[in-house]
Amino acid sequence: MGTALRYALVALVLGLGALLHASHALAFGSGDVAIVADILEELSPSRGEAIYYDGEAADDWYEFDAEQDGLIAAAGFSRETWREAYDNTLKGLIALIPPEEFEAIHDGLGERLSSIQGLSEDEKRAMVDDMRKLVDGLRALRSEGAAHADAVQPFAARLRNLANF
Repeated sequence: MGTALRYALVALVLGLGALLHASHALAFGSGDVAIVADILEELSPSRGEAIYYDGEAADDWYEFDAEQDGLIAAAGFSRETWREAYDNTLKGLIALIPPEEFEAIHDGLGERLSSIQGLSEDEKRAMVDDMRKLVDGLRALRSEGAAHADAVQPFAARLRNLANF
């Protein structure tokens, strides 16, 4: 598919998405996730990094896009509505990580951190405590994301690919 045709198709999809997303009163759903996924599939390669979740990620992507083609605004998102859609999408994706995979990510981490040479016991304890807090935070994100998991499910493979996991 030619570049011009590809961008025309993306503009059409985003334009339709803007019509569907025009009302802030609409509930978050799979239509929002589709638009977020389409936008991120366009932005991620040009930014050269995977999608991620933290308290500032949505704003980072919004600012990057504002300096590029303005796909987010063209799709009808304000900074606030983009943040909500991005956060809900990523939280839903985190909630969809199978429990055994999620647990495997951090199983034994405390023991591995405790075995690091050259650190005092206090430093090791502090690292383990910090990691436990991070894991607890991820568990909270999984809980919050459960409300959005059904909407995200049809796009999970695409989003996991964009997140490199």
